Amino acid sequence: MKFNFKKISAIATSVLMTGMTIGTAMAAGISPTDLGGQGNFAIVYGSTANSMDQAQAIAIDTALRNQFSTGTSVVVGDVALTNDEVTLGESITGGKISSSGIKNNKLSSLLKEKISWDDSSGEDTYDIYEQIDITRMNVLTTVNDSDLEGVALSNDKGLSYKLYLDTDLTITAVNSSNPLDLTILGEEYEIVGIQEGKIIVTTSSEVALSVGQTYTLPNGKVVTLTGVFSRSVEVSVDGTSRIISETSGSSKVNNVKVKVESIGYNSNAPDTSRAVLRIGEDLVKQYSTGDEFIGEDEDEPEWVWKIGKFNETASEHYIGVEYNYKTYRAKDDIRYVGEGYVLPNNYAAVTLDSITDADYQDVKVYFLEREDLYNTSLVAELPGKPDEGVIADANILVVEAESKDSIVVGGFKTNKIAFYVGGDDVYTFAYDNDGEYSPTKKWRAIQMNKTVKATPTPITEIDIAEIEVGDTFLNVGFKDITAIATTGDYTGNLTISHKKTGAEILSVTLSNLSNLDRFGANQDDADAGDIFFGKNDVSTKDYSYMDAYGVKISEGTTVESEADSDEITLSIPEEKVFAKVSVSMGASTTSTGSVGNMIFRDTESSSYAGKNVVIVGGSCVNSAAATVLGVASDRGVPGCYADTGLEAGQFLIKKGLLNGKTAIVVAGYEADDTVKAAQFLINKGAVEGKYSSTTSEIIA
Repeated sequence: MKFNFKKISAIATSVLMTGMTIGTAMAAGISPTDLGGQGNFAIVYGSTANSMDQAQAIAIDTALRNQFSTGTSVVVGDVALTNDEVTLGESITGGKISSSGIKNNKLSSLLKEKISWDDSSGEDTYDIYEQIDITRMNVLTTVNDSDLEGVALSNDKGLSYKLYLDTDLTITAVNSSNPLDLTILGEEYEIVGIQEGKIIVTTSSEVALSVGQTYTLPNGKVVTLTGVFSRSVEVSVDGTSRIISETSGSSKVNNVKVKVESIGYNSNAPDTSRAVLRIGEDLVKQYSTGDEFIGEDEDEPEWVWKIGKFNETASEHYIGVEYNYKTYRAKDDIRYVGEGYVLPNNYAAVTLDSITDADYQDVKVYFLEREDLYNTSLVAELPGKPDEGVIADANILVVEAESKDSIVVGGFKTNKIAFYVGGDDVYTFAYDNDGEYSPTKKWRAIQMNKTVKATPTPITEIDIAEIEVGDTFLNVGFKDITAIATTGDYTGNLTISHKKTGAEILSVTLSNLSNLDRFGANQDDADAGDIFFGKNDVSTKDYSYMDAYGVKISEGTTVESEADSDEITLSIPEEKVFAKVSVSMGASTTSTGSVGNMIFRDTESSSYAGKNVVIVGGSCVNSAAATVLGVASDRGVPGCYADTGLEAGQFLIKKGLLNGKTAIVVAGYEADDTVKAAQFLINKGAVEGKYSSTTSEIIA
């Protein structure tokens, strides 16, 4: 499943507010990528359906559009180096992507050759080679910048290209009489001067024209050869004319420089005469390190020249370009998945290709009041037989995992554990899902841990349980358990951390362990210091976050919103999430602007043919849903209810195919249930299953 963390605005349109709330939370459910990308999908609702189905089609459409990129996507070139396992939050260099420079031996399309040049004392050959340098380029998450719309690739002036020249080449001999022809970034340039940190480049074009022919400059100005004479020519630039002598050097005509290189005058038929002209805004131009590269905006260039000192050090004998911006925040033109930084002339690119498509499970931390707790033979310190409740009306702190046997405590497997503090001790209870005890489905005491009054050494930190989510293993415990001298109570922090490394993921502050009913000091109100995600205090943040492992907090909502209700949700990936980054030659770019209408009735099949679709409503009201579900579209009620397998108060998310394309059916038993299904899709994604409309918990 792919998640997007774009922060979306509140939607005020009444039709969108039906059955759902979209505040300033981060959208983390269905993504355009799940449907083949921007412009490749449609939303289909039934033409005979309740108007609420159309409302949900609009809601899904809006959620998807809020994730659209309006920038430029980059397709990796044919020749590429790829680092498949870039750790989130860290540099992209490592493995094949070297931090010491990428040359021809790593990226075969980079030049490494000999060139010939005559410095007026005789022609000789010289070695040249290209190199791409990567330094300050990192993969960032919302932990690095909460305003990021997802995983992003930064570039703090960290990407440059260099063409290295042989140290035997005498740069002082390079001039207009002995020009040096070089291929820079795939384009040929005539260099007519090289100094320390400077070069002089011929920036004009040599053009052969007959009388009446035109040449258009890159800036749009049109040069016309209007007359040819024996020793001069007449040219017009956008209507401004001038006669230029063959011996006068360059002349400026309407802000365009023109120089006569040669004249082919036919005295018998002047109209057939020709001339060779050099034309440009400048005939030659001097560039220094930091000046805009050719074709870049003069005031705000993305790429600037980077020219060596050309001293006795070989590493200073180069002509190159460098990325000119510090792009490491959301407000900068930062690049997201499918985007990258492209060198001039599309010569090469560094792209953020993808992140690991990991499956996730939620782990929730919350409080319950007035719960009855039961004993087992495992905890002798508690009185009472296993079939007797030993603590009534208790306030407990619950850690709940999505999968049935994800949590292991004292050898007992469950999906929910609860903590209760009695006296000086922490008792752990597991929910008996499998009916190992009678009565069944009760909280059962599994173990007891002494705390600060333990002798001879007080215990202030405890590992109590383990959570297993695929290949991700976590510890649940307490830290900083401290006695309050004035009351005899305790404060402490519940922690969830990585078992292998000990790195802390979550820490929630508990101001009174003897009465577990709140985070921090105030119930139903988030305060600073209540919740830490890693080392970051996120208690009052109106954002969702993802850390360097790929763990997310408050996915589909915000930390503050959850903390105000004294609950928090972690989404745990079944494997560590990495970024895939490539350095490639010959990359291509594609504009990803807006798309047109994406919402259609089921009867408008020609409009969504060939597209991936989200189908809103079941086979009772949507013929497209009937096709995907493999049932007749004319069964009518109650037969169509049986086709979906739904009962009252239920909805389903079902994946299938429609005309060979991906189809996701979002349907409920009644229209209100379909609203819940659409809300689930928007916030949680296309997770197949049959769900309760009341709790959104999976049934089958």
